[in-house]
Amino acid sequence: MSIQNMISTSAEDCRITLEGELRRDPANAARTAIDLLEELAGMEGQSSRRKVAGSIIRKASKALEGGGLNG
Repeated sequence: MSIQNMISTSAEDCRITLEGELRRDPANAARTAIDLLEELAGMEGQSSRRKVAGSIIRKASKALEGGGLNG
């Protein structure tokens, strides 16, 4: 799903998409979440998507450090 699609769809769909990517490829999920945050910069009313992206970045970081995704 493209960044524009993530912005256009619901925050829940965005979360589901990013979590699926997180399970497959944590590094790519983190990059996508960062790209999403950059695209959301300056947009009002996007707090849910910002929280989703931040959560994915934290989970990806933990997974990449060897902590897995169960924490």
